[in-house]
Amino acid sequence: MSKQSLPDRPPPHTPLQSRTLGFLLREVYGRLQGRVYEAVAAAGHPGVRAVHSPVLRHLPPEGGRVADLARATGLAKQSITYVVEDLVELGYLRSEPDPQDRRARRLIYTPQGHRLLASLGAASRQGETALADVLGSHRLRSLRETLEAALDHSPDTTSPRTAGNQSRRSRR
Repeated sequence: MSKQSLPDRPPPHTPLQSRTLGFLLREVYGRLQGRVYEAVAAAGHPGVRAVHSPVLRHLPPEGGRVADLARATGLAKQSITYVVEDLVELGYLRSEPDPQDRRARRLIYTPQGHRLLASLGAASRQGETALADVLGSHRLRSLRETLEAALDHSPDTTSPRTAGNQSRRSRR
């Protein structure tokens, strides 16, 4: 290919027709997430990465079980276990026998884990502030209200109660 036939600028990240709502939501989320995890690393948690996000987003401050995390995230129990083991190794979680079911393990945040949650919350608020600087506070508030309404009125496709998962179970 001759130098003259090369485009003046690189092609766009994705073709315009691919900028679906899902694409746009994922891209904006990805950028916010990147900003949050950079801030969290700067706040003293350099080992925490976006891969930890499903556990950190769904494990309540009082703790919980891997099976509950797998259901909440829609991820395989083995995938959640891998992330949990990393967070345990980093010192953010500890695993102990579940008092209600000795066969199960309960995940508990360590004091360092609670500090991480506080850092994540602060970094998320900073990310929203930065987004408000771009969109304006009124548009951000409207976006939040719209997304809250969509979330409240959309079916949860990650739930084991969804038809797709039920039909998979019935085939076993």
